[in-house]
Amino acid sequence: MIRRFLIPSTPWLLLFGLLNLFSSGRWTLAAAAWLAPLFALRFLATTPGRRRFLWFYLVTWLTLSISWYGATPIWGAAHFIFMAVNAVMAILPFAVDRWLAPRLSRDGRLSFSATFVLPLAATALEFLTIDANPLGNFGATGNSQAGFPIAVQLVSVTGLLGLTFLINWTASAVHWGWEQRFAWPRIRRGALALGAVLAAVFALGAGRLLAAPAPDAVETVPVATFTVQPVDMAALAPLAEQDPDAFRAETRAVHAAYLQETAAAAAGGARIVLWPELAGLGVEEDVQALLAEGRALAAQAGIYLAMPTLTVFPGQERPGENVLTIADPRGEIVLTHVKFGGAFIEGTLAGSGELQAVETPYGTLSGVICWDTDFPAIVRQAGRQGVDILLSPAKEWAAIDPMHASMAVFRGVENGLTVVRQSDGGRSMISDPYGRILAAAPWTGQSAMRAGVPVVGVATLYPVAGDFVGFVSVAGLLVVGIRALVAGRRKQAAAPQPVHPAG
Repeated sequence: MIRRFLIPSTPWLLLFGLLNLFSSGRWTLAAAAWLAPLFALRFLATTPGRRRFLWFYLVTWLTLSISWYGATPIWGAAHFIFMAVNAVMAILPFAVDRWLAPRLSRDGRLSFSATFVLPLAATALEFLTIDANPLGNFGATGNSQAGFPIAVQLVSVTGLLGLTFLINWTASAVHWGWEQRFAWPRIRRGALALGAVLAAVFALGAGRLLAAPAPDAVETVPVATFTVQPVDMAALAPLAEQDPDAFRAETRAVHAAYLQETAAAAAGGARIVLWPELAGLGVEEDVQALLAEGRALAAQAGIYLAMPTLTVFPGQERPGENVLTIADPRGEIVLTHVKFGGAFIEGTLAGSGELQAVETPYGTLSGVICWDTDFPAIVRQAGRQGVDILLSPAKEWAAIDPMHASMAVFRGVENGLTVVRQSDGGRSMISDPYGRILAAAPWTGQSAMRAGVPVVGVATLYPVAGDFVGFVSVAGLLVVGIRALVAGRRKQAAAPQPVHPAG
């Protein structure tokens, strides 16, 4: 029995486990995400009995726990419990595939239609769970392709769910061919269908990138972003309660440093200036004073100044308010955005999730805060509003750097806009509507960027079509599921019944 399990199934499970370490999380490689589901299918198809799912689950749980350790806001033993739940979700599409796909066989051979079970199940699951997930789209399959620019362009049409479907269908179709021993007469139609789809997707991506104007060939606006001093919330939060005067002195000094750096950036020609998340940390009185000074500076320098603030209320049972405020060259407040993403976890006031947009001489401007970019349905509003430049101040921790910044790039490609992300504690970057990095600054304790940012975005289909791939996947899974169950019952009914001798 042990020998039967170890040969040939174990190598496929080990290969899956190795690849799964690099399919998501801290060390993501684009190719690993395409290959991991293939070897998962191979292990499940060549291992008899239900115990195979136990081994598959344990390897999935272990590898996810390792690759995501520290990259979620849950630490210690709770992290492994949390990843145990995530591992259940991860193997669910494979369980559905093993339940339904074998029923779609003809003459003892798996039908090509069976290759759609896994991608439909995986895509439907992401579609139904991501918007309801307080962590947003952390762990979404499509995020793995940040290093594959040609594939990334697909999200301008389908959003991330298109990549989820394509990656899983490719693995399922290749495994179907493997089951047919890659005999060309048997797999020809399926192979040609898969090849045609992949060719179309990669042609779209390559064509979009080739047709994209050079960054220096379009009208731009000078943008300056900087992190003058990192904010240590672990030290400052207790200080606000224990020694309010010391807290105010420290945060006021930071405010003054940001105003001084802003004046220097404006003198250097910047027309839009962005600070990182929490730059304006302080008590209500000091935050209001900072905003007033920022408005006066914006009017004096003739700039758009984006000021992220976190107002805290020591001694009060009142959540902090994490807000992005943009002042225009007249010194007027033209945009106020309250952070939506992660507010429940961070214990701050939750925003409505409704984005605002401002018409400026430099295109249409909007803003979100850090975690908000992990909710495609929220940021999709920017695409529908014709936003050209999306400002995203951020506060990171080491384990999600630079992964979190890379995730934000997808929002720009989906909605045809430039993302300007200034981070405290992580990589800062400016990405254009094609996902090209116009400027970047690694975290070294401080960071700053200066770049010309395109003032005109690009029209994409995703803001209009939305997550149609998700709706189609849910409907498709129901259709394929019903078909598979009906086919299974027909085979069972047509099977010869045992003949019992007369007693």
